[in-house]
Amino acid sequence: MTLPPPHLSPIFARIKIGDLPGARTAAEQILRSLPTDQPLLALAGMLACRTGDLAGGITRLREALKLAPGDQSTRNNLVRALIETGSLDEAAEACAGGERDPKMLRLSAYIEHQRGHLDRAVADYEAVVAALPDDFESWNNLGNLYAATGHGERAEAPLRRAIALRPDVALPYLNLAKLLGGLLRPEDAAELLRTAAAAIPDNAEIRAELGLAEAVLGHFDAAERAYRAAIDLSPGFTPAWLDLAVQLDSLNKVDALAALADEARAKGIGDAEGIGFIEAAALRRRGAHADALVIARRIPETINPVRRHQLVGELADRTGDADLAFEAFAAMNAAARAQAHPEALGPAFIDEIIGNGERLTPARVAAWSKVEIDPAPPAPIFLVGFPRSGTTLLDTLLMNIPSLHVLEELPVVRAVQRALGDPDRLDELTSAEANALRRTYFETLDGLAPPAPGQRVVDKFPLHMARMAVIHRLFPDAKVIFVERHPCDCVLSGFMSSFELNPAMLSFTSLEGAAKLYDAAATAWTRAEALLPIDVCRIRYETMIGDLEGEMRRLLDFLGIAWDDAVLDNRSSAARREHIRTASYAQVTEPIYNRAIGRWERYRSQMADILPTLAPWAEKMGYKV
Repeated sequence: MTLPPPHLSPIFARIKIGDLPGARTAAEQILRSLPTDQPLLALAGMLACRTGDLAGGITRLREALKLAPGDQSTRNNLVRALIETGSLDEAAEACAGGERDPKMLRLSAYIEHQRGHLDRAVADYEAVVAALPDDFESWNNLGNLYAATGHGERAEAPLRRAIALRPDVALPYLNLAKLLGGLLRPEDAAELLRTAAAAIPDNAEIRAELGLAEAVLGHFDAAERAYRAAIDLSPGFTPAWLDLAVQLDSLNKVDALAALADEARAKGIGDAEGIGFIEAAALRRRGAHADALVIARRIPETINPVRRHQLVGELADRTGDADLAFEAFAAMNAAARAQAHPEALGPAFIDEIIGNGERLTPARVAAWSKVEIDPAPPAPIFLVGFPRSGTTLLDTLLMNIPSLHVLEELPVVRAVQRALGDPDRLDELTSAEANALRRTYFETLDGLAPPAPGQRVVDKFPLHMARMAVIHRLFPDAKVIFVERHPCDCVLSGFMSSFELNPAMLSFTSLEGAAKLYDAAATAWTRAEALLPIDVCRIRYETMIGDLEGEMRRLLDFLGIAWDDAVLDNRSSAARREHIRTASYAQVTEPIYNRAIGRWERYRSQMADILPTLAPWAEKMGYKV
């Protein structure tokens, strides 16, 4: 055993009994006689930092490192102290002298991450895991940085390596589950979280995340079990309560939502923890908007800011406070952008929409190759229109027709697009290729939501309005229902909705982005309608609200379906639906109302900057601006 130098013994004696302030005082006293003793300076600097005097510690550590630049322990302590004081530039400079020591590279990676130099941080972590392959924290951080720099596919392997090294730690599971969700792999995310729940059965956060993953897959009973398991493990774990409340709300289980609020109160979970959200949501569904708003505004802003601001915004809008509502919706969208996984933020969906419109030119369409399409299975009916135009109300009504099989925003056409690859291939398709793509549509449909024998498919996906070229090429005999609404109301309603963020829905987190998306989608639709012989029935939201029977009779006649009075009952249809995937779940369960018509007028001042974009479309459709 190596004994410390005799002049350091009094210091170590104090350290041994836990008297760090006394040890520091002793070190400073000895330094008066030995001001250039490098080990003493390093020890004094470490003790100063440990006793809360970071500035004094940094001074001593600088002196010690200057005397012995190769002393990695002193360099490590100096860098950590500089990081703690926010002196990241000096910390980076100190790291640079560390001769690529793996422990120093870990600190460098952290510093570069904090400085926003993500590529440098990635390079440092890659060097660390190469030198220290069992360093699970660095594997986890490397995976997160790959995702943050837009390399989501590369992120999976490091995160799985971190899990393999420490299957008893929750964080890598949670990070990987978030990544898989961003990569649109919900089944894999759910399976991972089931494994995590088995490996770490007492972790409430994993159970709550498992609930979200099961809900995405439509496994609502399993989701509720997971949320309740999280609550049982940690009764004060607010996210589980809120996520369960949102699920009950979206499943139209209004009584169960009220019971959940009572249960939270009985367990002593109060407003300070955010359970006021559940009470406010239950009151909203019962029409007590003013009372609900009072409770919602008391919810701490730190409690799930997206949902908190959304609830305040909806209630303020219903009670006529436009300024408060707009402020809340803007905060909701800012919080959603801040929380979004990097995979949801790019590439911009609007680029696809603009490209679809640009490819629809008279010369190009005229030069399309001729294809012969197999007539069976019969073409779907496509229900399109800009989001928030009334497509969810209409699909809810059509669900009352037994002969129709209504799909709600399932990625069936997206599977066809993936199989097609380069969209320019659409121009020169052979008949065999076109029919193969058509088969891809029906094979995907059978895997997701197969229709019953004899049912006609209604593929409701609003933004397919900008994908009519691929739809018409494969289904030239398809009937198309186009739902239209005042552009200003569509854009405002989208801005006020809390969508699950992906490259498409990201546009709705600002009025400017939503207006640009409207312009691009409307351009693509207008060109398609002008150049292609689309068999279309246009349904105007405002007319449907004012004369529902007249519009539905016209629509069913267009579809060749006999009249059925049930098609007028949106509330019974909504109540039978297991789940409503869109942001309209609360509205479609109410009696049909006209309060959303012209709502944008109350927000005219906030929308002034985007009116030049929307006004030409509104005027073309006969609306006033």
